[in-house]
Amino acid sequence: MDTRRTTGAVDLDALAAHAQRALEPVTPSAKFRARLRDGLRVAAHQREAPHLLVRPRAKTPWALLAGVALGSAAGLVAILLRARQGAHGAEQVAEAKSSKVA
Repeated sequence: MDTRRTTGAVDLDALAAHAQRALEPVTPSAKFRARLRDGLRVAAHQREAPHLLVRPRAKTPWALLAGVALGSAAGLVAILLRARQGAHGAEQVAEAKSSKVA
C-alpha cells in the first residue's frame, strides 16, 4: 500500500522536499532584532498596564450649552406671549361679535 500523501494531482511529500531545497535559512539583522525586541517590550508594557494611560478630559462645549439655554428661554417666552395674546385675542373676537349683534 502506498503511504505517500497526495491531494488530487499534487504529491505533498515531493512538494515539501522541493520547498525545503528552494528555501534558505535567513538570519535577521541585529537592527531588525533590536527594533522587534523594543516593539514587543512596548506592546507588553501597554498590555500589562493599561491604567497608566491617562486620557485627557473632553472639553465642555460651553458656547453650545449657552446657546441651547438661550434658545430654550426665548422659545418659552414666545410660547407664553403667544398664549397671552391668544387669550386676549379671543376676548376681542367675542366683544366684536357681541357688538355686531347689538
